[in-house]
Amino acid sequence: MVREHRNNVWVVRTGYCGLQEKSCIERDFISFDLNLHIMDLFGNELMDIKHQSPNYKKYMHFGDKYREFDQKFRQEFEDAVKNIDYSTERPEMVKKMKRLNSKLQKFDDEVKQFDATMHEFDEFERMEQMKKALIERLSTPPVDLLELWARDVLHFVNDIRIFDLIVIPLMCERQVAIGRVRDNYKYREGKGVLSHSRKVDWHDTRVPFENMFHGFEDILELPSSITLLDGSDREFVLGIVVDDTF
Repeated sequence: MVREHRNNVWVVRTGYCGLQEKSCIERDFISFDLNLHIMDLFGNELMDIKHQSPNYKKYMHFGDKYREFDQKFRQEFEDAVKNIDYSTERPEMVKKMKRLNSKLQKFDDEVKQFDATMHEFDEFERMEQMKKALIERLSTPPVDLLELWARDVLHFVNDIRIFDLIVIPLMCERQVAIGRVRDNYKYREGKGVLSHSRKVDWHDTRVPFENMFHGFEDILELPSSITLLDGSDREFVLGIVVDDTF
């Protein structure tokens, strides 16, 4: 067994949301998510999609369609009520008004169908825009991002050793969980967050962010998902746990 003072201590971010963190704790493993880095590639594209008006084309079509209908309806309405004697209810007038009402109902149905069709078209356009960005960005990712991915993957697969300590931030709770690695990296195809994982025994203690060492929250802002602690930061975490608690 590697002695306690020789163990490495790693901070591992498992994802943006709390679901993967929760799975890690409940199932006694650790994983990490390259999507943390992939999302950073698309900051500008995502902001463009967020701020663009997906309804612009729809409103343009609505305007043209409404003006066309309005012109026809006004003319038909004028023809229908021309020379009508309102003092008596004539079958001809009733028939014309029913026909106009039917046209209004038909137009309303067409507008609803058109709205649904344009909504699907807007969704299709946004999807195609995002797919194009994915192809362009992932085919030539920035060199520094490739180095970041490679470093994190190698840390997770090779550099984290059995008996090393793992610190994962539980972002929703603003606490950290600490565990000891119990086996080597394993790949399990089709297992979701369990596909790339290491077995971990978790310590019972949860430490609030504010009770961690100075600068801990700065680590959570680093580009890397996996950070090796050293010096007093490492000693701080080692001081939290003892062998008989695992």
